[in-house]
Amino acid sequence: MGDADLGLRVELLGEVRIRLAGEDVAVGPPRQRAVLAALALRPNQSVSRAELIDGVWGDTAPPSVEGSVHTYIHGLRRVLAGAGGGDLLVRSGAGYRLVLEPSAVDVVAAETGMRRARELASPGNTAAAVDVLEECLRLWRGTPLFGLPGPLAQTERVRLGELRLELLEERAEWLLDLGRHREVIGELGEAVAAEPFRERLRGLLMLALHRGGRRADALAEFGAARRLFAAELGLEPGPALADLQLRILRSDPGLDLPAESPAAGVPAQLPHDVPDFVGRAGELKQLARWRAELDRGGRALVISAVGGVGGVGKTSLAVRFARDVAADYPDGQLYVNLRGFDPHRAPLSAAEALGQLLSALGTGGRRQDADVQAALYRTLLSDKRMLIVLDNAASADQVRLLLPGPSRCLVLVTSRNRLTGLVVRDGARRLTLEGLPDEEALDLLRVTVGPRRIDAEPAAAAELIRLCGSLPLALRVAAEKVSSDPEAGLEELVGALIAERSRLDALDSGDDEMSSVRGVFSWSYHSLKPAAARAFRLLGVVPGPDIAVEAAAALLDRRVGETAELLTVLCEQNLLERREEDRYGFHDLLRDYAAELADREETAANRAAALHGLMLWYVHSLRSAYSGIMPDFRFFATGLAETEHEFFATGLAETEHEVAKFGSRDDVAGWQKAEAANLLALAKHADDTGEHQAAWQLAWGMYHHYYSAGRLSEWVELLEIAMHSAEQLADPMPRLRILNEFSVANSRIGRNDVAVEQLKQALEIARATDDHYSQVKILINLSSTLREMKLFEQGISHAKEAMKLFEQGISHAKEATELTVEMDSTRDYYRAGAFDALCELYVESGKPAEALRFGLSGLEAARACKSELIEDNILVNLAHAHRDLGDVAVAIRDYESALDVCGQRGDRYHEALALFGLAELHRREARLPEARERAQRALDIFVGLDGEEADEMRTFLRELESPGPTGG
Repeated sequence: MGDADLGLRVELLGEVRIRLAGEDVAVGPPRQRAVLAALALRPNQSVSRAELIDGVWGDTAPPSVEGSVHTYIHGLRRVLAGAGGGDLLVRSGAGYRLVLEPSAVDVVAAETGMRRARELASPGNTAAAVDVLEECLRLWRGTPLFGLPGPLAQTERVRLGELRLELLEERAEWLLDLGRHREVIGELGEAVAAEPFRERLRGLLMLALHRGGRRADALAEFGAARRLFAAELGLEPGPALADLQLRILRSDPGLDLPAESPAAGVPAQLPHDVPDFVGRAGELKQLARWRAELDRGGRALVISAVGGVGGVGKTSLAVRFARDVAADYPDGQLYVNLRGFDPHRAPLSAAEALGQLLSALGTGGRRQDADVQAALYRTLLSDKRMLIVLDNAASADQVRLLLPGPSRCLVLVTSRNRLTGLVVRDGARRLTLEGLPDEEALDLLRVTVGPRRIDAEPAAAAELIRLCGSLPLALRVAAEKVSSDPEAGLEELVGALIAERSRLDALDSGDDEMSSVRGVFSWSYHSLKPAAARAFRLLGVVPGPDIAVEAAAALLDRRVGETAELLTVLCEQNLLERREEDRYGFHDLLRDYAAELADREETAANRAAALHGLMLWYVHSLRSAYSGIMPDFRFFATGLAETEHEFFATGLAETEHEVAKFGSRDDVAGWQKAEAANLLALAKHADDTGEHQAAWQLAWGMYHHYYSAGRLSEWVELLEIAMHSAEQLADPMPRLRILNEFSVANSRIGRNDVAVEQLKQALEIARATDDHYSQVKILINLSSTLREMKLFEQGISHAKEAMKLFEQGISHAKEATELTVEMDSTRDYYRAGAFDALCELYVESGKPAEALRFGLSGLEAARACKSELIEDNILVNLAHAHRDLGDVAVAIRDYESALDVCGQRGDRYHEALALFGLAELHRREARLPEARERAQRALDIFVGLDGEEADEMRTFLRELESPGPTGG
């Protein structure tokens, strides 16, 4: 009978006790409880008598201690037998093993829960992660291992106390992210009182108080910390706490809860609502009627196609309606701008749009095939009730793959085109917007200008509406101009607008919607001071969708503070939009207008210089980002071969502007994700205009983003641009580097034959230039690609060649110069990479003994150079090798070790591989519940990563339900 059947639990997070069916079971004296704790902390693992003695008695062990151990083990067996589980404590070699489901021990349950919560929070399911942490915290009943003697209990009390504080801190952080700051103020206050020197806790309390409107209390917490630290430690609070205090003093908006922070751990991607939204009451009612009709009729899918010219308010209407009904869609809201009418960028492909949607749903976009992505997308939405806004669609074909299958989802589509195919084939209801009716247009002016001025001059107001073509966008721009001159009469201002429009009409073909609003834009533009006007023009030549203040400073060749002021002026005039995270962008009509002005009023040299400055800033910011990732990517020192840092930005001048700075790898990842679309557009522009040094480096610096994000079609597009530019340069090294990177992208999408050909081309260049560094790197990549193609002997040959070349390069370097610490690290990094490749090749080719030999050497090198990624991969492959040699106990130990290490580091991919390995071994031993539990956990991770292994896991789980001769 197993412990799960008995309902038996061992609880250590308080006074040690055994619980059976909810009732306490008497455990015995303190040292007997200490022995139980030592065994329960390692369920199903052998604990030797020596470990028990050291943990329970330490240096105070008497000569008769062996007999005492025997006595306490016998006593515990009696206790367990009385609870109906006498076979749970068994002899194991020179020690004992407590046979118990790990989840039946509260400490293990808490540790597992913490890992599970982090997995949930990673794809954005923060609310569920909070619930898991709350369950973990409820396991604590007081001081862990209360009253137990011995060194083990003392050490574990400290460790488990730290674990509880980590759980409290992470839960508080996630609740703050969810906007639930009031829930944490009380418990954080108690925690700070108990742990007054713990700065992370105090910082969270300060932030919660600040967000709760208690700014003075938040600052008082900092003052209390400063006094305490000075009195007790003679120190000042650390830089993180000091920076938080300064930001609170400045009322930094970055401390406020993001407006779109999800409140329930579900996607909440709707854009900001238009301020002072006015009118469209009839259209909103029509959308509501259609939704109600289709819901009552049991139709699974509701689509509304909102059409009309640019500036008529299609997106504003869709967002307003979506926000009105969002509460009826508890599984969240998705939004994607399909860029159907962007003059500077091509519309999103179906695969690109699906990649964005799948990412928002918590799964990656590794698969390039749009049909495969669409099938996964429909599957994920099949049991959901979600609201999806597809903005700026170019055609029905662009939208069709983005529609869910049978579901309870609402889809809103906006487009300047009629999308007839969507109506005919997919049952969409078409709603075409015209300009605002006169009364609604007047209401908009009353709200934005003020009712007194509008109602005082009705004729002038009507003329203003006519001049704006009744378009909401134009009316808002004009209203800002009117509001900026409160002393002037409305009729006088309208006369000035008429004169301005007449001047422009001579230049205007009048064949698009720009003709109706150009005069309004010009009227506002000409009110700008020269610096703001120049900023408006030059922003119009930027090819990307938006821009950050620091990048705009490089474009305008100004200081960041000055640039921020100019962007604020443009936003105040409604000529620019401030978006999330201090990024700025245009409405597409205003972008067109700004670009027109740049063409007319800026010389070609000025435009080119501004964009060149922007490119330099991005290239050197990417170099800064690359440095933030360097701990996992070490390079040859000067004297052996050219370093990556020296190579990066070759042929380009230094930027005169401060580049982006990064405090962590997460900062790098967030920045590259935000800038990916800009960098793609800028690289294309650089290639088109002959800025080839910038074009290939903009692409090359994004390797780590695309390798992790999995937006493979976008990556391939960027690399094709980079390859074209690299081919225009006399220096062969850019082509070598792009070929090497391109091979990785092609391998990720299953085009291994193309990848091998690219690597061979790169290898030819490296050999022709006698570049040992590149040869080693390419040969290792080539061996890995051949392994995926099951060409194991070829792969082994190339990996051994890489090792030989590398050792030759090191020998040459030793002769030339003293081997530095940096070169030591480089040597270990490349030894680790080559041994890792060989270990994996030998495992997959059925030679586990050889795999062990190379894997153990690789593990030593990986740890020496602190390459966690290589170490994790080798740990899993060493376990595979022991498994294939039949060393089941050692294999389980190695998988468990890999599982623990990867879980601590957040390496979810290798964590899943270790779980899969354990599941296979448990199936071999007919331990089907354990196999099923590990396999399900692995599947959950692979699905979240969109790993190809997910299908293999599903097959494994199906086979578990149909046992064969092996029990699996």
